[in-house]
Amino acid sequence: MEAIPLASPLAEPLRWGAMVVGVKGGIVVRVETDEGVVGLGEAGFSAEYFPTVGPIINDQLAPMLVGRDPRDISSLWRQMLDATHMWGRRGIETYALSGVDIALWDLLGKVSGQPVYRLLGAAKSAVRAYFAPSLKPTPEIVEECERAVADGFTAMKLRAYPTLRETVDLVASVRVAIGDDAEIMLDGNMSFDRRTALVLARELEQLGVSWLEEPILSHSLTQYVDDHSWLADRVSLRLAGGESLLTRFEYIDLLSRRTFDVLQPDCTSVGGISEAKRIADMASAWNIECVPHIACSSGTGISLAAGLHMILACTNAPLIEFDAYGGPGWDGMLVEPHTVKDGYVSADERPGLGVELAGDALERFSLARQ
Repeated sequence: MEAIPLASPLAEPLRWGAMVVGVKGGIVVRVETDEGVVGLGEAGFSAEYFPTVGPIINDQLAPMLVGRDPRDISSLWRQMLDATHMWGRRGIETYALSGVDIALWDLLGKVSGQPVYRLLGAAKSAVRAYFAPSLKPTPEIVEECERAVADGFTAMKLRAYPTLRETVDLVASVRVAIGDDAEIMLDGNMSFDRRTALVLARELEQLGVSWLEEPILSHSLTQYVDDHSWLADRVSLRLAGGESLLTRFEYIDLLSRRTFDVLQPDCTSVGGISEAKRIADMASAWNIECVPHIACSSGTGISLAAGLHMILACTNAPLIEFDAYGGPGWDGMLVEPHTVKDGYVSADERPGLGVELAGDALERFSLARQ
């Protein structure tokens, strides 16, 4: 078992709310059996986390798991979680666990000759994709959204500007440009206090927005649940959130309070495919949708594949976030990465996650390990 940072530099930095991305990539987890079968996973949201996440995988989890039967995913998952209880179960160690879990599911699919979504219990074979442009000047975003609609996308998620007025003007401009048939969502990136978020939500209701994601600045899980529940009680607009929560246990209050209408666990951070599927199943019991966050629109393409297979096994997962700007997976790191056709991402019958590293990927996309 080995964690490897793979990435490629971007000609133009991308902005995801307060986060600025200068390289596109991720921490790739590679698990190999004694028979030479290789499973691939991705740990966390960025290759830049490698100095903290990488040693957990390489120095802590790998020695503990090597020699075990890789098909015992639930047992190994629990062992990894329990092994971190003295130094945290909801942080970078959960990112590390997630990457290993994804790799184990890929491995299980390969040794059994089945795609992961079938092992999870297939619910569908394709899912509608949404386009998520970076935060840029409004005219550039409008132009990108128009191109996305021309390419077959029927949904897109915009990102909030620092001020309410700029944000509403952006949504209004995109709505005029793409018409009423395409869905628009807005990611608030926890940019506002709760009363400003209330004004924003009421404005967005008039523009036919499908959901508003995490608009309220929160510094604790209690505040996060309480303030977004307060907002949910005052608007008809659907709310979405949960992308930064880790393990199913942090979702309990969100579900019991019915804070969000759409939950967004990320396979690369929440605890892997195993935990994301558990959360989606918990949400289905409350008639809540699950639309996973996919690591800033997926750094390498491996996290996209993980999210895709989980979504295809869920009856309450109607959308998938798709990478709007490519990255190493589409630049030669992966053999046959997943793509969008006519606005949908489809499954295929390749075993595992259906992705493979190109022969020169480790050399071409390797980051210096610090």
